Amino acid sequence: MNSSPKLHHLNAWDKQCARQVPVIAAGIPELEALLPAGGWPKRGLVEVLLPDEYTDALSLFLPALSRLSQQGRWLGMVVPPYGARARLLSDPAVESSRILQINPHKGRSGLWTLESLLRSGDFSVVMGWTGCVTQLMAKRLEKAAGIGHTLGILFRVETDVVSTSGIGLRLQLEADATGRAVYLLDERGGRLSGAAPA
Repeated sequence: MNSSPKLHHLNAWDKQCARQVPVIAAGIPELEALLPAGGWPKRGLVEVLLPDEYTDALSLFLPALSRLSQQGRWLGMVVPPYGARARLLSDPAVESSRILQINPHKGRSGLWTLESLLRSGDFSVVMGWTGCVTQLMAKRLEKAAGIGHTLGILFRVETDVVSTSGIGLRLQLEADATGRAVYLLDERGGRLSGAAPA
């Protein structure tokens, strides 16, 4: 697939309105220009909407995950699809000994597991491939990420998603034969701006 950058400006995003939060450099200039604080929040929640379960979104986070894997805390994956797990474990820049895959116990949901890991304080980042997240659950996950000083990333297929979300940083990834485009969304699902990382 051609991943050459292309830039879409739909609305100007006022970066002065972005909360001043500590960030992790994304390591992709086009993406850093798109993100409200210029990087991924060190403690907070990011939602990435995917067109289907086969679209690779980990490439957006690999430079940051590589750096985080060298810092002594865990990188957690909750019920990852095979492709994402294989991509992360085989990336030579990521310290694979710092990666934990967690599958929920019977009777526990993936969201409950995700919330527990975010709250624990043992993880730099917790990634979850979840289904429906209600606004109440989104608030609980945001709070847990703040308590644990953890970056939480929710990868969700668009058909699983309601248009309104309580998550402050939402991205939509689109892929076609000409390349990939990442759009910044507002809480109601409207596009604010977008760019395609290289």
